[in-house]
Amino acid sequence: MAKRFTLKRLSLIMTSAGVLGLTQPVMASGFQLWEQDGASIGNYHAGIAASAEDASTAFYNPAGLVRIHNQQVVVGVDPIMTDIRFNGTVKVADTFGGHTTPAVPYSTSAQGGTFNLVPNLSYAAPLSDRVVFGLSLVAPFGLQTSYGNPALTRYAATLSSLKVIDLSPSLGIALTDKFSIGAGFDAEHARGEFDLVAGSPTSPGVPVTTTLDTTSQNVGTSNAYGYHLGALYQFSDATRVGLAYHSQVVHHLKGSSKFYGPLANADTNFLFLPMYQSSQQLSANATLPPTTSLSIFHTFNPSWDGMASISYTQWNVFKNLVLQNAAGIDTTANPNNNLTVIVPENYHNTWNYSVGGNYHANEKWFFRGGLGYDQTPTNNTYRNLQLPDASRIAVAVGAHYQAIKTLGLDLGWTHFFMMNGTKINNSVQTVGAQTTTTNGSVNGSADVFGLQATWDIL
Repeated sequence: MAKRFTLKRLSLIMTSAGVLGLTQPVMASGFQLWEQDGASIGNYHAGIAASAEDASTAFYNPAGLVRIHNQQVVVGVDPIMTDIRFNGTVKVADTFGGHTTPAVPYSTSAQGGTFNLVPNLSYAAPLSDRVVFGLSLVAPFGLQTSYGNPALTRYAATLSSLKVIDLSPSLGIALTDKFSIGAGFDAEHARGEFDLVAGSPTSPGVPVTTTLDTTSQNVGTSNAYGYHLGALYQFSDATRVGLAYHSQVVHHLKGSSKFYGPLANADTNFLFLPMYQSSQQLSANATLPPTTSLSIFHTFNPSWDGMASISYTQWNVFKNLVLQNAAGIDTTANPNNNLTVIVPENYHNTWNYSVGGNYHANEKWFFRGGLGYDQTPTNNTYRNLQLPDASRIAVAVGAHYQAIKTLGLDLGWTHFFMMNGTKINNSVQTVGAQTTTTNGSVNGSADVFGLQATWDIL
């Protein structure tokens, strides 16, 4: 008989989940993250909607919860390192001080990669022989590029960050011995930060200057809600197929905009003193897209398992990034606390493919591997420095060690080969009185590591 759920144990898990509430997401395909556990990184999430090998299935496909027969806790952390190298030109045209400064292109290079940690926590508890409760705390979306202030890219972007935390209770229900369904409620918290520098760095025949550089910092947060559904069918003891759907979630971020430096005191007489402008009415909308995943898991023999997934993400819901009531300098060269900034994105829908396998060496060890391809939702017309995304190929390896009957440990690694020479082609960004045009190419790669402990409460 399954070891049943107890309120005391759930309280302990919820307390642990609170500790993991701080997460540092990074750039993924678009800004979608596939790292909601540590173990599946060794397969590049192949079979995520069908594997159901631990409590993390509560997020991937809650119908798989019926395969968990005792209380279980999964705790993981995924260190992620990105390498994002931009080479090209940046030119800035402005109307600060009541006159126009011509745009002069300057060559520049910048590194926007970061190191980040993405923690995750999952819990499963059978309520009866056919109903299993699940709880997950994960980061389904996130991005972070940080170019800093030295390079001329600062006039387009310094820090761009979106962090999404998803707390999700769910249920898996076995309708028959072969077929189960599941559903989960997603409560999300999002924090976005989009920073850059305003200034007048160029004039014909004059070296680059930072005299007027003024920092623009824009931060907003939001709570929003969605759901996810799943179904799992067991064709035989060896083969099962899973289908999962995650709904779109619409975030309405609210926060503050700060503009500090010489230009914050600009007037039509072109007088500049260090000053500070701010707006507490900053707002922005961000629609996180729905995703549908179909997976298969098959056991060939006692030594080998095979798995595959195909996922479709409807990125076309993400058209523009719009910041309203931002602080800055308007086109009449006056400080203004209600600027509207529109960054066109025009994402398109994407496919993600993954295949993988497990080799069971003995009762304590098995090894993972996987391959995948991830399409980018960006395009050459609208790609920008905030998210210079590219399609990528993934190669993954991993290992599982069953330390004792109730404790399993996982280590995984995925390397992303990003398509080099990705173009940023005349990306134009207008913020009040400043228009920045970026041309160039981005090369990069990423390494994702997965660390996980799985504890069975027997």
